[in-house]
Amino acid sequence: MAFVKKKIKGFIKSKKINIFLLFLVLALLFSLLTKLSKDYTQTLQLDIEALNIPEDKVIIKDSSQKLNVTLTTYGFKLIRYHFSKPTIRVDFSNLERNDEFFLWTQQREFSNVVSQFDPNVKIVTVNPDSLKFRFDTNAVKSVPVSLNTEIEYASGYDIMGSFKLKPDSVRVIGPKILIDSFTTIQTRPLVLTDVKTDISAEIELVPPENEQLSLSDSQVEVNISVMKFTEGSVKVPILVKNVPEDVELNIYPKQIEVIYYASLETFKSVVPNNFIVECDYLESANAGINYLIPRLVTKPDEVKDARLSTKRIEFILQ
Repeated sequence: MAFVKKKIKGFIKSKKINIFLLFLVLALLFSLLTKLSKDYTQTLQLDIEALNIPEDKVIIKDSSQKLNVTLTTYGFKLIRYHFSKPTIRVDFSNLERNDEFFLWTQQREFSNVVSQFDPNVKIVTVNPDSLKFRFDTNAVKSVPVSLNTEIEYASGYDIMGSFKLKPDSVRVIGPKILIDSFTTIQTRPLVLTDVKTDISAEIELVPPENEQLSLSDSQVEVNISVMKFTEGSVKVPILVKNVPEDVELNIYPKQIEVIYYASLETFKSVVPNNFIVECDYLESANAGINYLIPRLVTKPDEVKDARLSTKRIEFILQ
């Protein structure tokens, strides 16, 4: 019986302690919430986010990059600012400028600083009252973009025409001595397999290794028209050029088969007159060979590829 009474007294005592601790935590929490709901004034050192710097200008790294902003707001907001400090956006297109530096002044830009905070945040002071951002002048060079592709088309499919890049050139910005060597800018590899439909994609450009250089664009858009292709052939008459007036010759055969590769869409529009095959008599005579070498000198744009069925044409002098 005595043991039971002891257990009951212990339970009641521990329950009272738990209730006491609960009320203590609630009291502390209420006190903290009350304090955080009050307004406080504090100075924060904030980084600057530079916007709209002219392409041909680079800000020298030893320029001032911070502002001390004294503000008044409630405690909750201050705690948030301590964990995630805001940045002050500075639009360089609005700043005064001379031959050496951009000038930020509190007198002109104070309202811009205020507008970047919530309405319940009061900006008391901003220090320093001016900032000088020293700059150097860059050279700018426009260079073409070179598309790096590893594309495998499905059987019977191929690219129609050529790929289209937008933009097809970008500006390299930096010291002249560094950008003079640039002739092209490569894209990251575009790797595709079993392609049978049009391609439209955004591809990142490979940035310059030197940190002093930058690009006007970080990526380009590529569009590639893909169509089903087939093979066909036509008989085309052979023309011979550079034949002396006192020379008469007969050639055999007088026509040559041109095997071409075209899309199904344009296949039926391809006719023999679209092709020109020539042989140069003077070339054979100078080389001391007794045959002519045929060459395909003209083919229509709608034909992706074409080849001749033979590499030599026999001739007889008369």
